[in-house]
Amino acid sequence: MQFKMIIAAVAVEDKLSDGVIRAARSLAERDGAELQIVSAWPLLSTAIPTFSGEAAANSAVAAEAMVERNRVGRESIEKQLHDLTARLAPGARTVLIDGEPAEEIAEYAKEQGADLIVTGSHQRGFWQTLFQGSASRDLVREAPCAVFLVTKKFAEQQTGQE
Repeated sequence: MQFKMIIAAVAVEDKLSDGVIRAARSLAERDGAELQIVSAWPLLSTAIPTFSGEAAANSAVAAEAMVERNRVGRESIEKQLHDLTARLAPGARTVLIDGEPAEEIAEYAKEQGADLIVTGSHQRGFWQTLFQGSASRDLVREAPCAVFLVTKKFAEQQTGQE
């Protein structure tokens, strides 16, 4: 099987991101595939309770500050994503999408005609998964194409080979 479009789905601040990008780059180079490095930024909830008088003014100021923090945080992650890509997969396209990671990345992969998504998996135990969730499990369920999971041990091997 030869891949034409590979998406590396990463959480920029995740320790597995380097290994995911290295694995995706290796597969893309092997097959001459296009490579995109994709991350998701959570949507900001705009549901703000309504108040009257002074409480309304304070609520509006707090909401404005929250929107500004969200904007600054998103810009920071976008820059980190570009820097990570430039360091590990020069020439790959970077995309930061807004929304729930598994759903949005799966939808983006479908739109792009991706035939492989590469992502990390921390292989958490039952209780950790129950309380923290599993983005990779959700992505596997939603994905419109094959998914390659990079584990911590595999990522460490990728680092040692370079």
